[in-house]
Amino acid sequence: MSKSNQFLGNLEAEEAILGGILLDPNAISIVANILPVEAFGTHGNQQIYKAALELYQNNKQTDLMTISTWLSDHKVLEKIGGNNKLSQLLTRTVSAVNIDHYAALVLDKYQRRQLVAVGHTIVDLGCDTSIELEQVFEQSEQKLFNLTTNKKARFQPKPIHECLANVLNKIEQGSSPAYPTGLVDLDALIGGLIKQDLIVVAARPSMGKSWFGCYLTNYIASSIQKPVLFFSAEMSEEQLTKRFLSMHTGIDSQRLMHNQIYEEEYDSLVQGLSNLGKLPIIIDDTPASELTPTKIRSALRRIESERGELGLVVLDYIQKLGDRAAGNRAQAIGKYCGACKDIAKTFNVPFVVLAQINRGVEGQSNKRPSMADIKDSGDIEQDMDLGLLLYRDEYYNSNTSDQGIMEIIVAKNRNGITDTCKVVFDPSIGNFSDYKN
Repeated sequence: MSKSNQFLGNLEAEEAILGGILLDPNAISIVANILPVEAFGTHGNQQIYKAALELYQNNKQTDLMTISTWLSDHKVLEKIGGNNKLSQLLTRTVSAVNIDHYAALVLDKYQRRQLVAVGHTIVDLGCDTSIELEQVFEQSEQKLFNLTTNKKARFQPKPIHECLANVLNKIEQGSSPAYPTGLVDLDALIGGLIKQDLIVVAARPSMGKSWFGCYLTNYIASSIQKPVLFFSAEMSEEQLTKRFLSMHTGIDSQRLMHNQIYEEEYDSLVQGLSNLGKLPIIIDDTPASELTPTKIRSALRRIESERGELGLVVLDYIQKLGDRAAGNRAQAIGKYCGACKDIAKTFNVPFVVLAQINRGVEGQSNKRPSMADIKDSGDIEQDMDLGLLLYRDEYYNSNTSDQGIMEIIVAKNRNGITDTCKVVFDPSIGNFSDYKN
């Protein structure tokens, strides 16, 4: 018999735990948050522990009589061996002093069983040629990650009373589901960047959308000190880093790109390097042709495991992804956008996706874009929670009174109103600030 087919369990430790629970009314509290029902290797032991766990969660005693009654009421008492089985567990146990030690032994065997099961699943996935290889890697990595982090599935059916309890708890804590952007008028419109939302920021080239992505990245990383991952499918790691450095030093970004620094700027450079280096910003400049939703999930999974809860994800920009020679680009981009929404929900993080506007707006008298102007839009509009369109009048009209002003058009807002606000924007260093009349 192969090792993988042998029973991986520790019946003596399991029975010592169950006996301890029957003997000591406080014993269940030690193991309730450590051992799931599935950690027990036999159906009978699982049923006894399940009875004790449910009684404990309902603030009831876990002695011989109450557990026996629970098992009888649920028509499983005789299946586990009757009251004789419960009495044997009780008489074999001297005390519950070492119950935490026994729990560790049982948990070890349980995790080994899980590992064997995952191994078999991965073998089956590898042999199933009907599944694309990238999906095989994604599913295999997810299963191993869940196992090594002891991560339970977040998305489970829940009765409404549990949902209400979660909502009430967050209301009482006063915790906000959104992160402020630092721009007062924009926050007044959108309420900040909401966790699990897909936020699409679209504009024509040179309008400032990459700078806006950098601004949000820097602000969230600075203000809440949670990791922000910037996927740059357009700019290289060096180019993007120099943009952040320009924001922190006030040195013109065009000169930084060419490594041209004035002597009097070196103190600012040193200070900017120090400040920027402390921020939890992670840059991923995987080429657009290789950047897939699977790779994005994998990167986020690693960062979350190493650094904890994520603050923000930014992708610059979505139309760069995939095979641009493919026939139906709108459908392909829509698929990527839907995947980004799923990722936002899975990782409980706002996901900012930058997008380009069609050049058709250049021929309009009013060059302010609309949702319909997003290039290869497909399903982008239906998947997004928030749609922000950027416009600078000075780009088209040199005599405009709105010099240095960017309009942020809130064209779609699932959780609020649609309107337009103005912010002050300096494209030489990527600085955004509140507009004051």
